[in-house]
Amino acid sequence: MTLRILPIIPALAALAGACSFSAEADIPEVDITQHGLIVPGVPRARRTGDVSMTSSFTFSSSNTAWAKRMNSEISVHQVTVTATEGVPNLDFIKSAHLTMADSADSEATTEIVSYDRCDEAPSSSVIEVSMPTPIDITTLWSADQTIIELAVAGQLPEQDWTVDVALKLTGKITYNY
Repeated sequence: MTLRILPIIPALAALAGACSFSAEADIPEVDITQHGLIVPGVPRARRTGDVSMTSSFTFSSSNTAWAKRMNSEISVHQVTVTATEGVPNLDFIKSAHLTMADSADSEATTEIVSYDRCDEAPSSSVIEVSMPTPIDITTLWSADQTIIELAVAGQLPEQDWTVDVALKLTGKITYNY
């Protein structure tokens, strides 16, 4: 009886190895949007020329777990900031910077956008910045908490105002089971 089982063992081993699951997908473009990011107003007494203000939000594993658990390659290729409440346009912004950081690692900060408004720019409620080369954010995206910080400078309004911040992402997701 032992002689009959021996030829079956290599066949069973081959089948067991073939049971693993692997999937890979290219992500052509995904928008991740934070709606209603509040930017505090600047009291008139504090305004002597251009002033700056910073607002931030956090993506955590709980709201992006579907992608954070996968072996991902994620890049940002465009950022859009859109005025939603409190201001009719974003013409008062002279510069804007958007950074991403891992909350557990203060060294892991990446500047995503550095925007300077030119004098000839038309009036608009939208700032849209496309990167000539996508910025790799794979490590930051995989962090338990990713902090995204928007810093704006210019003749900021006295009242609070809100914006939507949208990141256009591309990449590849690989899942092995």
